[in-house]
Amino acid sequence: MKTFIVQGQVYTPGEVIADGVVVVEDGRIAAVGPRAAVDVPPHARLIDAAGQRVIPGLIDLHIHGLLEASARSDVAGLAEALPRCAVTGFLPTLGSSSPGDTLQAVRDIATAIQSRPPGARILGIHLEGPYVSPRRPGAMEPFFVRPFSLEEFQTLQAAAQGHIRLLTLAPEVPPARQYIPQLVAQGVIVAIGHSDATYEEAREAIRLGVSHATHIFNATRPFHHREPGIVGAILLHPGVTAQVIGDGEHVHPAAIALLVRAKGAPGVALVSDAMPLAGLPPGEYVSRGKRLLSNGRAIRLPEGQLVGSATLLNGGLRTLVEQVGLSWTEALTIAAVVPAGVLGLPTGRLESGLDADLVIMNDDYQPRLTMVQGQVVYRSHQESSTAELVESN
Repeated sequence: MKTFIVQGQVYTPGEVIADGVVVVEDGRIAAVGPRAAVDVPPHARLIDAAGQRVIPGLIDLHIHGLLEASARSDVAGLAEALPRCAVTGFLPTLGSSSPGDTLQAVRDIATAIQSRPPGARILGIHLEGPYVSPRRPGAMEPFFVRPFSLEEFQTLQAAAQGHIRLLTLAPEVPPARQYIPQLVAQGVIVAIGHSDATYEEAREAIRLGVSHATHIFNATRPFHHREPGIVGAILLHPGVTAQVIGDGEHVHPAAIALLVRAKGAPGVALVSDAMPLAGLPPGEYVSRGKRLLSNGRAIRLPEGQLVGSATLLNGGLRTLVEQVGLSWTEALTIAAVVPAGVLGLPTGRLESGLDADLVIMNDDYQPRLTMVQGQVVYRSHQESSTAELVESN
């Protein structure tokens, strides 16, 4: 049965349709166009967007948790919670841990992927650690950081049933660099991150197949005019997409603006890097024996070190529009189109033939409704009981 989303501001790749219609059928977008050009039968099933924005679902390539649901131990809970943040697909992300804990985590996530829990789609696994630089561990436990091991990675990939899609590593730490071509040939997206690589080392890694950068500017060698480092290499190379955390604290909005000006919106992917404390009220918490302070945007240790974000992608979208000054079209390219392209998925755009992953969003960047492959997976409390949101005539 077809569903017609009507009376919305519809954001397509090429234009914003002021009074648009999105037609959904069998989990796909069947048509998109202005109301005058789309035939809506008199007894159609309607979703009234009531003049609000109809946007592609956001995709998070880098998230550790939300509302105490952890990517490591409760990925199904994470999937269920994310649609209320306008996210329709994500890569649960694992930092450095012991070999046994990491093996169990990828096995559990793979099981969840197979069972297809309700909510946002689990699109694979992002293995952020442990193959990073001991000089740039960020908030990861240095004790668990270790050099790349092909044997260990293959064991993890087998346990993950092939679902490790994105691997962050420090290419300057032997023997990581020599295995980049082999990883790419196996279909793994190799990202540079948590790395102390020089500009030349980063360029060589890109030549070998690195095509992505993990949370640019953070936990990496900083830019210097005599040693541009990773940041310089990423800014200058058009074939590498750069993740950017959108909480406004990990990266200053002016730095995001410079990043987008250098690479263009198609070269940047918005990520949350959200931790399990994200979505909880600001305050002091204890997690895994550590005191953590959340201001509702970012999470820090008491001494001030950032350990992750408390801002989800809808909040990052607000940062891009209101603080960075991007248009909605540019911001949605960064938050939906680019992440879908990184993973090679038929989603991220409101376009005929693609998966019907979409959001009706109000002016406060909150979803009224979130749809994943044509199924409504979230309705706001204000709208869930009203006839105008979903009605059959």
